[in-house]
Amino acid sequence: MARRDRPGSAGLEVWQAFLRTHRRLVDDLDRDLRDRHDLPLEWYDVLVQLTAAGGRMRMGDLAGAVLITPSNCTRLVDRLVAAGLVDRFADPDDARARIAAITTAGRRRLRAAAATHLAGVQRHFAGFAEEAGADQLLEFLGRVDRSVTGAGDPGADASAADRGRARRRPEH
Repeated sequence: MARRDRPGSAGLEVWQAFLRTHRRLVDDLDRDLRDRHDLPLEWYDVLVQLTAAGGRMRMGDLAGAVLITPSNCTRLVDRLVAAGLVDRFADPDDARARIAAITTAGRRRLRAAAATHLAGVQRHFAGFAEEAGADQLLEFLGRVDRSVTGAGDPGADASAADRGRARRRPEH
C-alpha cells in the first residue's frame, strides 16, 4: 500500500494535471458563456441550482450548492438580482433566513445558455470521461470527495447508489 502522508511522483503529476486542467476548463466554459450569452459561469451555476431545487432555495443552501461562502453567495445573488435574473425575499417560515428564486428572465437566460454550456462540457470533458471509463472516474472522485468531507471510509468503493446519484445531478 502506498504511503498516504505524502504523494508519490505519479500522484503529484495527477494532482498538478487536475489543477491545470480544471482551471483551463472552467476558464473556457466561462468564456463561452460570457461571449455568447453575457452570462458568467458562476451565474449559470446559480440558475442551474435554483432550477434543480424547484426554482427557489434558502441562501445558505444555495451557497453550499454552488460551493462558495454565504457572504460570497450574498454578493453573487446581489448581482443576479440587479440583472433581473433572481429575486430574493424573506423566508415566510423563518424571518432570519432569505430565499433566492429564479425569475422568468433567469429561466429564459438559462435555457438560452444551456446548449452552449453542455456542448462545452461534452467537447472538453464528458466525452473523454466516457472514453476513460466514467465508472472508474466516479469511483476515484468519490473516494477523494469522501476523504475531504470525512464521509465514511475514504478507501471504500463508491456504492452503486452514489454513482446513480452522481449521474442524476443537474446538468451543468
